[in-house]
Amino acid sequence: MDTLLKWRCYASNVSSLVFHAISGTTNHGRCRRSYGELLSFLLMRDLRSWPTPWLFSLLILPLGIVVVGFNFTALPLLLAQAGVSVDRIASISSIINLPGVIGFLFAPVVDIKFRRRTWLALATFGTALSACLYFPLIGVSHLTLMTALILAGGLITFLVSAACGGLIVKTLSESAQSKAAAWIMAGQLGGGAFGAALILWLAARLPIAIVGFCIGIVIALPGFLPFTIREPLPEPSAWFQGRPAQIAKELWSIVRSPERRWSTLLLLAPGGTGAAQSLLPAVASHYGVGTSGVIWMNGVAGGAMLAAGSLSGALIPGNWDRRLTYVAAGLTNAISALVLLVANHPSIYLAGTAFYLMTEGLCWSRSTALMVEIVGVETRDASTLYSVLSAIVTIPLLYMIRLDGFGFSKFGTPGLLWMDAAANLLMFAVVGIVFIACGLGLRRVPASQTLASTPDIS
Repeated sequence: MDTLLKWRCYASNVSSLVFHAISGTTNHGRCRRSYGELLSFLLMRDLRSWPTPWLFSLLILPLGIVVVGFNFTALPLLLAQAGVSVDRIASISSIINLPGVIGFLFAPVVDIKFRRRTWLALATFGTALSACLYFPLIGVSHLTLMTALILAGGLITFLVSAACGGLIVKTLSESAQSKAAAWIMAGQLGGGAFGAALILWLAARLPIAIVGFCIGIVIALPGFLPFTIREPLPEPSAWFQGRPAQIAKELWSIVRSPERRWSTLLLLAPGGTGAAQSLLPAVASHYGVGTSGVIWMNGVAGGAMLAAGSLSGALIPGNWDRRLTYVAAGLTNAISALVLLVANHPSIYLAGTAFYLMTEGLCWSRSTALMVEIVGVETRDASTLYSVLSAIVTIPLLYMIRLDGFGFSKFGTPGLLWMDAAANLLMFAVVGIVFIACGLGLRRVPASQTLASTPDIS
C-alpha cells in the first residue's frame, strides 16, 4: 500500500510539472515542491536498488572493446592491411593476450588501499589513455613498441575485470549476482562486436591516430559510473606485507570447502568451453560456405549471438543451483554441435554456428555466475580470487581446443564436433548422477544472507 501511494504521488507530481510546462503558467512554490518530491522519490528508489545487475554491462565495456573488439578482431585486420605477415601477426597476438593468463598476478592491487570502484575508474581511464598511445603506432614501422604498449595497456585493462568481479561479489545479493554474471558477459561480448565494428569503420575514414583518440573517448565514457556505487572504505592494509599469506589462506579455504572445491573442479572440467568456436571457420568450406559468410557469422553477427546468449542467462532464477545450470548450459552447447552434423549445407552451417555461439555465450555467463559464487561475499580479497578463477577457466579451453583438433585429425569435421559435444554430454551426465545420488535439488538456499535485503533486479 505504501509503494502504491508513493507511485500515485509520483504520477501526480509528474502530471503537475507537465501541466505547468504546457500551459505556460508558473506556480513557483508548487513547482519547486513537485520537483523536490519527485527527485526525493527517484533518489530513494535508486539508492535502495543500486547497483543493478545491468550496470555491469556498461562497466565492463572497456575490456570488451579492447580485448574482444581490438585484440581479436580489428588489430589483426589492420596489421594485415598494413602489410604485416600472418606469422608476425600471430606472434603479436600471442603476446598482447598474455594479460588474460598472467593478469591475476597483478589483481591483488585492486583489493587494497582504494575502493574497488576507484580502481575500476582508474583502470578505465588508463585503458583509454593506452589506446591513444598505441593506435598511432599500428603499422610495419613500430611493431615492437606497439606490442609493448598494447601489452602494458592490457595489464591495466585486466584490472577492469578484477574490479567488476569484486564489486559483484561485495555489492549484490546472491540472486542478483547470477543476473549480473549474464549482464557482464553480454556487455563484454556485445562491447567487443561494437568495438570491432566502430574501429574498422573509423579506420576506413580517418587517420589511425584520430581513430585511437576517438576510441579512447568511447572507452573513457563509462569511467564515471563506478562512483555511483555505494562501497565502504577498504580495511587498512599494507601494499604487499602479509598479502601473499592472506591470499594463500583464502585459496586454501576453497580446497577445504566441499561445495567450493566441487564448483572449482567443474570450472576445470572440459564442458562449457565453446572450444569449437575457433575451429568452425576452418571447416566452413566443408559446408560450402564462402569467405563472406565466415566473416559475417564470426564477426559482428557472431558477437551479437554471443551477447544474446549471455544475456539469456539473466532469465535463470538466482536461487537455482549454479553447478547444475552450468552443466545444463553445456548440454545446450552439445546439442548445437550436433545440429552441425545434420547435413553439409551452407544453411546448416550458418544456423548451427549461430546456435553454437548463443549457447556458448550462455555457458560463459553461467561460468561467471559460478565463479562469483565460489568467491563468496566473506572473501576479503574478492577481486584477487575472482581473477585467479578467471585464469583457471582458460585451462579447459586450451586443452579442449587441442582435443577438438585431435578429433578432426582422425575423423574430419564429424570428429571435431563429436569430440566437442561428448565433453559436454559427459559432464552433464556425471553431475546429474551426483545430484540424483545425493538427493540434491534444482533450488538451493543461499549460503550467505548478508545482502539478502538487496532487491533482485534485472
